[in-house]
Amino acid sequence: MEQKKKEQDVLIVRDEKTGEIGVVAGLKRDGTPNLKPAQAEHAQDFLRFDRHGNALDNFFANFYRQCKEPKRFGFYRVAAEGVEKVVAVMKDLLKDPIGFQDVLSPHKVDTTKYEQAAAQQQAQETAAPKQTPSAEEAQQPEQTQQQEATPAAEQGYKPIDIDRLDRSEVEQRWGIDLAALEQSGDLERMRHYGKSQLIECTPDFGGVRVSMQARLSLRENPDGTVSLVPHPIRREPNLDEYQNVKFTQEDQENLKKTSNLGRVAEVVDSATGELIPSFISIDRLTHETVATPVSAIRIPDEVKGVKLDPTQQAALLRGEGVFVEGMTAKSGKTFDATIQINADKRGLDFHFGGQRRAQRQEQSQASDDVQQPRRLRIGKTLLGAEITPEHKAGWEQNKWVYIEGMTDKKGQKFNAYVRPNHEKVKFDFSRKRPEQSQIHEIKPDNASHTQVAVNSEGKTHEATKHVGEPLQRGQTAPANKEQQRRQQNANKPKMRR
Repeated sequence: MEQKKKEQDVLIVRDEKTGEIGVVAGLKRDGTPNLKPAQAEHAQDFLRFDRHGNALDNFFANFYRQCKEPKRFGFYRVAAEGVEKVVAVMKDLLKDPIGFQDVLSPHKVDTTKYEQAAAQQQAQETAAPKQTPSAEEAQQPEQTQQQEATPAAEQGYKPIDIDRLDRSEVEQRWGIDLAALEQSGDLERMRHYGKSQLIECTPDFGGVRVSMQARLSLRENPDGTVSLVPHPIRREPNLDEYQNVKFTQEDQENLKKTSNLGRVAEVVDSATGELIPSFISIDRLTHETVATPVSAIRIPDEVKGVKLDPTQQAALLRGEGVFVEGMTAKSGKTFDATIQINADKRGLDFHFGGQRRAQRQEQSQASDDVQQPRRLRIGKTLLGAEITPEHKAGWEQNKWVYIEGMTDKKGQKFNAYVRPNHEKVKFDFSRKRPEQSQIHEIKPDNASHTQVAVNSEGKTHEATKHVGEPLQRGQTAPANKEQQRRQQNANKPKMRR
């Protein structure tokens, strides 16, 4: 098993025009190979291919579809292990490719079949009339809606032949009406290697019918027949492992949040023992763990009107989520979402909000790492009251300033002494009069003489001496019934006992 893990290759490419040599790390926007130096710090960027798989077909299908000068590049397939030393030797050999032809030949990638396939496809597209997308293809995605991806092996793709399915056996064994599946559209999805929605079925277990809910799929058997496969609901997903893959804590968190593993894992083929790079997801309806080979999924060039750049495509190929802005729904409205390959759907998931929040948190954290100490901002108003240059002059001396007409959280007006607290980055408020030395006096206008004398200078005014509250601007008498009652009660003569 360990030996098979090491059996991975990478592509070394030589640009015949510039002479540049490097390891392939995906494709650029124009379809040309993205070259990386054969150094350890770039190893995680290298495209890797299982030695016994067909993921290489996917790469060259995209390359010949996008690159305008494909013959400009020469590709060589070498072992990923020790690639740093191999590239150093290859550079010397490629200085004289004819002289070292015998040495280079076993590694040279024959791209003839890819060129022919690309030319054939282009000819077919040129000859075929353009078709208007169906309503289903243009449908706006919901939070978990699938966007079907084209199978990687486009030239050989064929839907499952349902005529090879024994309909009577399906009805008798599983208690399923195929006509109803066909009418609902589920059978069509199953023909294209998908699953039905949850349906009620009554399988026969030794003469006993048991009612259960399950999703259905089709399987092609070695003898050429087609069988129906039920996927019953599980009590909960298995977040510990899938076959030979042990889930890390990060894997488990990803599966809980998005139902996708968030990376490519090497899943063992139970028949051959081969380790196959695969996407892993949880079926949200049944809690079943599902794996789909990377080679079976073609990464799209464009999603909902937005062209994906090579970096985004590479991230999707690694199983990661990619935040995409400005996609267009069927309604014509634009939307932002995180897209990610879902193994169960064999296509794209759309997740809304999470990636943007994560990006904001990362940006905030990065900003905090270099952020200067916060400072209290003094604006033109404070709780709705105007802040004048005289107020600011008092605050520059770190003194209290009396401000009237502020509005609290309940919408009530109030007056108070205010002083900035730069250490806590906030304002301090006091309805009680501070010590005289800590107050910055502001010269009042004529309408405020009595107010300032009482509130700020500690003087008394007989008509408002017992109102129990700071005076308002221009106030020389009780302002309401409650203040009037206090003033009157205080002025009543006290009876002697």
